[in-house]
Amino acid sequence: MSSISRLESIYKDLEKEHRRVVKLMDRLRAEASVSNLLPLLDQLRTLLIVHFAREQLPDGFYEALGELAESRRDELQMLIDEHATILSNLNEMLEQAKESDAGNQSELLDRVSTLLQQLDGHEQKEHQLAVDVLGARVDAGS
Repeated sequence: MSSISRLESIYKDLEKEHRRVVKLMDRLRAEASVSNLLPLLDQLRTLLIVHFAREQLPDGFYEALGELAESRRDELQMLIDEHATILSNLNEMLEQAKESDAGNQSELLDRVSTLLQQLDGHEQKEHQLAVDVLGARVDAGS
């Protein structure tokens, strides 16, 4: 299997997870109650831990991208670093949500919104890098 074919295959495998992440993000955006946010945030954390780990596995998405985009290794490392930042922010939010009272509910909702924007941006950068490396093949399959 060529490097391009391998990356295409990995990317397609990850698409199902990406769709699940997006669906859960949509549910979080629609939620206005802190008590209902807790289980959704917890689900998101679990999903992201697995998703990010799969992307970073040896022979995974980032390794395959790195083989084809050697000149963009710094960009790849920045995306990997974002995984840790996103998960850290999510863990802090979960702690805040568990201790939440009516007074800081709007602050928590704002933090959730900010996290979702960060995650959207991260996923868009990953997709754009894959498109840059693979060309129109990724867009045609999405």
